[in-house]
Amino acid sequence: MQERVDVAPLRLGTAVKGWIIIYGLTIVTNFILNAWMKASPIGPWTGEEIANMYWFDNVCYMLLSLWWCFAFVAVGNWPFNRIQGALARGIVATLACWVIGWFSYKAIYWLGLGAGWAFPIIGTLYFLLVFFAYTGENWLWAGFSAPRQFGLLLMTIFGFTWIITNTDFRWIPPWWFPFAQIGLATGLFSYLFRKMKQPVKGVLMWMFMFTGVAVWLLISARIGIWDTQLQDISTFWNIGLYGAGNEWLLLFFCGCAFVYGFLVPLHNWPFTKVPMPWGGFLAGAFAWVLIIVMTLIIKGLIGTVFADMNEALTYGYMGVAWSFFIPLFFGIGFEKPYLWTGQKTPGTWEDVD
Repeated sequence: MQERVDVAPLRLGTAVKGWIIIYGLTIVTNFILNAWMKASPIGPWTGEEIANMYWFDNVCYMLLSLWWCFAFVAVGNWPFNRIQGALARGIVATLACWVIGWFSYKAIYWLGLGAGWAFPIIGTLYFLLVFFAYTGENWLWAGFSAPRQFGLLLMTIFGFTWIITNTDFRWIPPWWFPFAQIGLATGLFSYLFRKMKQPVKGVLMWMFMFTGVAVWLLISARIGIWDTQLQDISTFWNIGLYGAGNEWLLLFFCGCAFVYGFLVPLHNWPFTKVPMPWGGFLAGAFAWVLIIVMTLIIKGLIGTVFADMNEALTYGYMGVAWSFFIPLFFGIGFEKPYLWTGQKTPGTWEDVD
């Protein structure tokens, strides 16, 4: 007998448990990581440089650790899927990502590239991974074994990263990431681009995200937190850059930390009560309100709770790591399937006209 699947359920216990774990770990691990980066920097910082750059070490280390999480999840959590027990599997996979992430970030300096290469490399790695594995649904190697997929994925991403970072492109700016989270967490992308074939399906998702970024930067420039006259990391991207005060950067960091980790444990309630695509758009609008509120709260704590903007940036961004580690490796938020109003099969819209 087929188990009944709830439509637009409110599972508040699951949501609260997820939020406590995700954002509790955010606070604890960020405190530890800040102390660690100050005591033993990964980058070549000495003396007064450490106080100015520990946040950079924190962010880059965290991002590369999370990147490996995405890479493993893209091939079905291989090789950790062999471990029995969700808790043990999640712990081993998470620790492995943090260990590999440290060596990945340190390798930038071992190769003599310098700090100026870190963001271009990381931004490009993320774009390529999401392009091929998530919005692209591994279309180039679908059907291959997990080890083969993993090898081909890494080879493709590393090769393209070398090309992009050594040309006028220099990097792919990561400002699309909050929009990707909204589209993937809510299933909005799955609905809007249902019954489409790859790679066109994935390309259209990126056009959707780039349009969102354009609007976001236009609004940010109008309110004075984005400067269109500043030079981006690359001369190719003539879109400006965030100002020296880093208010926009804090907004972006919160935009990465308070979407997936909030909506997934909540099972997108109450927006699941509204048929797609409007329910997905409402969830996205709510996410942006939450992002702005959290940015203002964190900024308001500078001087009382946080010593300066640098410390605030680390706490604002660390949540992105646990927003994905906890659901993807430990399954919190994915314990029981549910349906959006008008949806026929959990997790897909392919059977809806």
